[in-house]
Amino acid sequence: MRSSLVNLLVCTFLVKVSNSENTFENVTVVLARNDVPETTVATFDSLKEVIPDVKDEVRITGNVPILYENSIFDVPSLFSLDLSNVGLEEIKPGAFGNVPLLNKLVLNSNNLTEIQSDTFTDLNVRYIDLSSNSIFLLQPGAFTNFKAYYVTLENNKLTELSSGVFENVTLGILNLGSNSLYTIAPKALSTLGLTRLNLFGNNLEEIDPDVFDMQELTSLSLNYNSIKSLRSGDLRNLPQLDDLWLSGNELEEIPEGVFNNTKLAYLHLDRNHIAEIGSQAFDNMSALILLNIDSNNLTQWDNDWLSGVSRNAFISVGHNLISEIPDEAFKNYPQVASINLQGNKIRNISDNAFDQLEIINHFNLAYNEIDNWDSNLLDNVIILHLDLRKNKLKCIEGDLSEIFRKVQLIGLENNPWDEECAKKIGEFQNKRNWISSWDRYQLD
Repeated sequence: MRSSLVNLLVCTFLVKVSNSENTFENVTVVLARNDVPETTVATFDSLKEVIPDVKDEVRITGNVPILYENSIFDVPSLFSLDLSNVGLEEIKPGAFGNVPLLNKLVLNSNNLTEIQSDTFTDLNVRYIDLSSNSIFLLQPGAFTNFKAYYVTLENNKLTELSSGVFENVTLGILNLGSNSLYTIAPKALSTLGLTRLNLFGNNLEEIDPDVFDMQELTSLSLNYNSIKSLRSGDLRNLPQLDDLWLSGNELEEIPEGVFNNTKLAYLHLDRNHIAEIGSQAFDNMSALILLNIDSNNLTQWDNDWLSGVSRNAFISVGHNLISEIPDEAFKNYPQVASINLQGNKIRNISDNAFDQLEIINHFNLAYNEIDNWDSNLLDNVIILHLDLRKNKLKCIEGDLSEIFRKVQLIGLENNPWDEECAKKIGEFQNKRNWISSWDRYQLD
């Protein structure tokens, strides 16, 4: 049993030195090994001396305020190094060198305030974590001849990103979320080869095509910034962009020419202040899977917003101020996966609202103010799941089995049904074995 577990080689160092530039003093080094028993080492002169010449994952605990030059140097077996929460305040240039196997470097939850030039020169790692420090400055050349798949600088105090910070650098994913960035220099990120960029929770006010000039980028998070407007052509230098997050900004309008003819599959515009969407603003988004405009200030549904969208699209415009569904509201996408209009102010539905809509998987009209349901509304549309819960329906006249004959599951609960109508609905649900249709769907 013991041989199948990962044993820990714990080395405790009580170093008494006069050299003020000694990095490691009174620290514990834990080597994750599965082929040696636990061993205690009294003293050491360098990190290299306590790491055998085999691939190792190393965690250091204690107080390490400064990494001096050559602190982590000439350790060819080092695979992973964790220096999180050790009180680190400064990394001197040249602290890292000749660590060809280093795959993971964790420096989070320390007291770093800046990254100096040449700090990470010539490093080739997969993952580096600098999150949850107090970094307000990345000096030009901080990352030089550097290669990594994922770098996170999340939850720091950066206010700007200047050009030259990344010189001859290749990255896959860069996380700059939860900083205070208000400006990024043009082309500062353009040559990195990024596929994903997280700028969540900063202070950016626009999408500048000179800044967002990343030909390989597929995912961009700009949630909870201060973006006030979008312009035609803002995304012109992001040809591969598939996933765009703009939730929680200060947008009031979506004009035409921003998203048209893009490859976007996922577009998040929820939690803004959007009151107006230009006609055809979402036309020709043939790859669209999710359009989320929840929790905005829209007062009407425009049947010309979209055309040419995928039949797999999920269109969510919940928790707005829409009061009616107009004629042929869904004419431009006769087959679509889902439409969510939950939590609006919808009271009126045009007699022809569903004309030209052929089939839809989920249609959510719950938590609105619908007080009348025309018996012919759904004559020509197949709906797998229809949600009419929590409206103001007192009765639906006519044969419910006929009215909802093309609906597979329906939610009718929590309406103020008249006594006789409530009895009719109960019989209708029992007849189709829908004792609680929507609850059953939710359970599935």
